[in-house]
Amino acid sequence: MNILVIGAGGRVGNKLIKGLLEDGHQVTGTSRRKEKLFNSPDYKQMALEVTDSLEEIEKGIPNETQAIYFVTGSRGEDLLKVDLHGAVKTMQAAENKNIKRFVLLSALYSMEPDKWKSIMDYYTAKYFADLYLIHQTNLDYTILQPGHLVESEGSGKITIDERQMRIEGQNSIQNVADALKEVLDKSNTFKKAIPMLDGDIPIAEAISNL
Repeated sequence: MNILVIGAGGRVGNKLIKGLLEDGHQVTGTSRRKEKLFNSPDYKQMALEVTDSLEEIEKGIPNETQAIYFVTGSRGEDLLKVDLHGAVKTMQAAENKNIKRFVLLSALYSMEPDKWKSIMDYYTAKYFADLYLIHQTNLDYTILQPGHLVESEGSGKITIDERQMRIEGQNSIQNVADALKEVLDKSNTFKKAIPMLDGDIPIAEAISNL
């Protein structure tokens, strides 16, 4: 599959692309870096600014794209322009180019404001981006909502049981990347928002049991 990963240079995006390439996909990653992030014939790299106009974003998305991952973020520096409006414009561009599959990286409890304890601006941006994708598009979306990202070794095991969720819960970045990769072609994840934390169920099994 031809896949566009917006946010190739980020912690999640980098690991996601590595996994997608290992699975034999053709991947285009967006990054401001001049050096190529992966030395693979199946990998291309391009500069694409989600703060640009919708028309520029649409023009920049390769015509052969079959699926889009939006895993970039401003890390709190420009939440409205990147995490919210950048995500929305990318969704609009996907629809305009008839790219149906769209996977969005969000945050645990992004759509439950009563559970937010801190970083309120961050959650607000995620909240409105998620709601736009659900209610204002016809995309075959999946929204992955992990807890706090940590630089620990991936266990390959998660939980998606909402009864086990907690706002302070953590996710290995590798586990998040692997879960994102797993949902790519799984139709049972379409039109769903999936909360996740590190847990004790193999990722493929957890996703298949949705």
